[in-house]
Amino acid sequence: MKIQKNKPKVSVCVVTYNQERYIRECLQSIIDQETNFDFEVIVGDDCSTDGTRDIVQEFAKNYPDIVKPIFHKQNIGFTENILTVYRTALGEYISHIDGDDFMLPGKLRIQAEELDRNQECTICFHAVRRYDQPNNRYLLYKSKTIPRKSDIYFLLLNISSFTHSSKMFRATSHNDFNIAKEIIIDASFHVHHALTGKILYLNDVLGVYRVNVGISAKKDKGSQKFANNTSHSKLLRLTIEAAEYAEKAGIDSAVVGRSKATILMNYAYNSLLAKNYSDFKYYMRKSNDTAFVDKNQMLLEVLSCMPRVLYLLLQARLKVRIIFHYLGVYELIK
Repeated sequence: MKIQKNKPKVSVCVVTYNQERYIRECLQSIIDQETNFDFEVIVGDDCSTDGTRDIVQEFAKNYPDIVKPIFHKQNIGFTENILTVYRTALGEYISHIDGDDFMLPGKLRIQAEELDRNQECTICFHAVRRYDQPNNRYLLYKSKTIPRKSDIYFLLLNISSFTHSSKMFRATSHNDFNIAKEIIIDASFHVHHALTGKILYLNDVLGVYRVNVGISAKKDKGSQKFANNTSHSKLLRLTIEAAEYAEKAGIDSAVVGRSKATILMNYAYNSLLAKNYSDFKYYMRKSNDTAFVDKNQMLLEVLSCMPRVLYLLLQARLKVRIIFHYLGVYELIK
């Protein structure tokens, strides 16, 4: 932590709602960051009804030159909360983090230095560890290989590969953000910020992302399965809207079509894993009708006529990967 004297180089924007179990660890992980520049921490609390506000106030009292709370008097929703903290930010760079995630040492310094060195990049993401909070364990998770530098075209075809809480972006890339929607998800922000520059990805693990504990998960308490979950169908629609936003901004319609087909295929795949076979078949057909993606799409479409068999094959493959992981040869299983 560096005591504030000048305009901050980085604004850390935290959005939270009813996260009293996690917000302290989140804020402390930010305060503990060692940097050679000033940074501020803007916390948008969306009218929490638990002890979240008290914890945020405690940090604001202890670090008055750094922590700047925004306490909404009524619930305004994720979209307006995040837009408010972004508008308040004074830094050259904005680092986003959700209140239930936390940073690892060196995150702010490393990302800021990388953006300083790579002026053509407007966004910097990094690798994260995924923590399954309900089961108190870190997940075995092999993410898709992401190039060190990419662009909006790669983003559109891999829109779910980037973790919001790992993101730092140039404040100038947020200029002219104007999506007239009541609900906007992180994918829409990613698309807008990538319109004016390249995307930098760091393989360094610089943060921890908690799964199954976010704001959306709280609102869907008791509905853990992907199958027949209205919040997931809403997420599908909003993700497709993010891709369509790129087309309105001038991105080639063929690329956007492939993006939408990929989004539909991923939704179908998750429906299969939840044993929602009817949705799996329906969204695979929609994906296939929208645009050609790759050989995986073709294979899933062919096998969609026997979803139960496909489900069993996928489960067997997962078990083999876990066994090989513990034997130390996980990389051999692709």
